[in-house]
Amino acid sequence: MPAEEADTGRAVLTDIDILSLDVDSRLRLSRSSLECKSGKGQSGEPDTILWLVGFKQLLKLDRVTLVRQIVSPRGQSLARKLDVTVMDEATVARREKAHAWMPARFAHLDGPACLDAESRTTGQLKGLPDIPAGLARFLRGDALLADSPNLLAAVQAFGVAVGKQGVLPEPAAGVLSGHSLMAILLAGIQDAGRLDAFPVSSLRRRLVSALTVGDPDDTYVLPMLEKADALIRFIQDQTHKAYVDAGAEPIRLDPPSLRDAIASAPPYVDYYLNFVERLRENPQVASGLLQTAELTCFDALLGDSAWKSDSFSHLFTTEHKGLLLVALKCLEEVAGVQVASSLRDIHDLPFRGSAGKVPDRREPFDQPTLY
Repeated sequence: MPAEEADTGRAVLTDIDILSLDVDSRLRLSRSSLECKSGKGQSGEPDTILWLVGFKQLLKLDRVTLVRQIVSPRGQSLARKLDVTVMDEATVARREKAHAWMPARFAHLDGPACLDAESRTTGQLKGLPDIPAGLARFLRGDALLADSPNLLAAVQAFGVAVGKQGVLPEPAAGVLSGHSLMAILLAGIQDAGRLDAFPVSSLRRRLVSALTVGDPDDTYVLPMLEKADALIRFIQDQTHKAYVDAGAEPIRLDPPSLRDAIASAPPYVDYYLNFVERLRENPQVASGLLQTAELTCFDALLGDSAWKSDSFSHLFTTEHKGLLLVALKCLEEVAGVQVASSLRDIHDLPFRGSAGKVPDRREPFDQPTLY
């Protein structure tokens, strides 16, 4: 996690061991962090729990968990009082057994193809000066903690950067486009979850305000710009009148509006909001779409095969593919054709899963079923 206004060499404030995103049936997003410690003794246990309370507040997380080999009764008591979850090694082992039916490695969970592609992308970015390092870092990690306006602005900025840089080499093109698609989905799901509280018209107004003046609830900047426009018109009219009174021929010139120059909605907003409504209309599929996109972009498209496992079949139905392709079109609207074209092979992937199929979790994981 980067620190704001940091001295040179001190840009990283801290790291996050595990960040988990959960989407419920109403498309409400919650974020959880797990801090993993290897020490057996009680030394530092209370300090870590207290630190996690501040960490939760800083990142606006919904839950934080401390994972240690052994959790003392004192630690458990303090954690309960501070609303921090604690887990010991035995609890982790029990939970791992419950997930034995899933592949041990896939996509960003130590998937070999994904790790190789991400590593090579890091090297390639050093030779791509028009792709800002901060922007790439945001898309590849910090985006998971961001709200929809920041996500959309970052994806749009990436499209502009790619236009300046030109064709990106592989795997950097596919990796960064994959992260951009994840950002579009994360933004869309967050806004789809807000439709319970806001009508689309209000959501649009807030989104445009956030993307233009930086505040979804702004009540100062736009009125001030309107007053500035009125002042410019007044001065122009007075100057024009003075010239006409002196015998000059009348000439009418309409000055550009400061308000319109600042507050014009980005051209992709309406398509994006249509995408948000599509997500809201099918929450059962949309709630798992982040994982579908993760497996698609960072497992399937990179040549790995874990995504074909029976345990993921419920994430690869025709409905999932339909919504994912709408998200890909939305990515094209926001970032441009060049960014979206890196993921064009999604069209050819066989989404033949069944939403109603329930794998036998008692059976150990075998090789993926080839479609």
